[in-house]
Amino acid sequence: MSFTLLSRDKESALKNIELFFMIALTFAPLAALLRSIAFFTSFDAEIGYFNDGFFSDTVSSMLVVCSIFFLAGFIFISKEAKLSANIDNSANSIFFSACFAGFVMLADFAYKIYTLIGEDKFAYYKFIFNPAFKAENAYMIRATAIIEIAGVLASVLTAACFFVRSSKVPKAKLSAILGFFPIIRALVGVAEIYFDMKVQMNHPSKLMLQFALIAVMFYFLCEERFYVSDEHARPRRFFISGCLAFFLAFVGGVSEIVGFFSGKLSKGDFCVEAFFCLVMSFYILARTNAFVRCVKVESDSEIEAEEAVEEEKSEE
Repeated sequence: MSFTLLSRDKESALKNIELFFMIALTFAPLAALLRSIAFFTSFDAEIGYFNDGFFSDTVSSMLVVCSIFFLAGFIFISKEAKLSANIDNSANSIFFSACFAGFVMLADFAYKIYTLIGEDKFAYYKFIFNPAFKAENAYMIRATAIIEIAGVLASVLTAACFFVRSSKVPKAKLSAILGFFPIIRALVGVAEIYFDMKVQMNHPSKLMLQFALIAVMFYFLCEERFYVSDEHARPRRFFISGCLAFFLAFVGGVSEIVGFFSGKLSKGDFCVEAFFCLVMSFYILARTNAFVRCVKVESDSEIEAEEAVEEEKSEE
């Protein structure tokens, strides 16, 4: 299988789509494995950085090259091919991945509520949002509190979104409304990681998870367009964002969880976001695979129809 760059037909676009998807499936587990090994072989827990080593250098290069490669899909997958805007939601993989993501988000909601109660955050919020509260960094303190509250609400509404989308025929309007909350949940994760001043700004875990969460946000934004209307759907953008988000979310999720449970990483909040990325990667994979199948079936049907027309003409 090879790239077909100059041709603008749908058959060539389909070949490139299958190749991109196969590469995503191949390199995501490989990069996750290499980065997990790198935590054991070249990660210095005292300073919080990878030392120069074969595994850390290789996976860093792989992350950059693969990310650029997936973004190159805008070149290799022609916009003129007019890909299908339909996704078959009846696959068992979509049902199980969506339900699993829904239950995980409910657990995330429960965990956040438990943390707020355990740390007596409600009294803290009442104190900092009081007009009498004055401090040099009052704006930042209140902004952080708003992010925390938004994360709690986004978690439970994201769970509702996944349960709705687990249906074989999800309600488009409700799915479109709830579809903003996975984006908000990912955005909250990016904000919490970014504003964590206890960890260096260029810490590898920060960078990995921020890029993964941003890719997940971009994917859900593209998926949201499918539920708004067929006119707003951008199939090519959906597929490219799916490959990129699956790759980064899977690599970041697996390797960061391995790093945390191996004792190399001590930041528990990062582990929560890593698990979120991993769960999202399963859902994104199921949805992207369903899209590829739909495009292939539609393309085969069009080819068969064209062949039937040619046969009729030849008989005449």
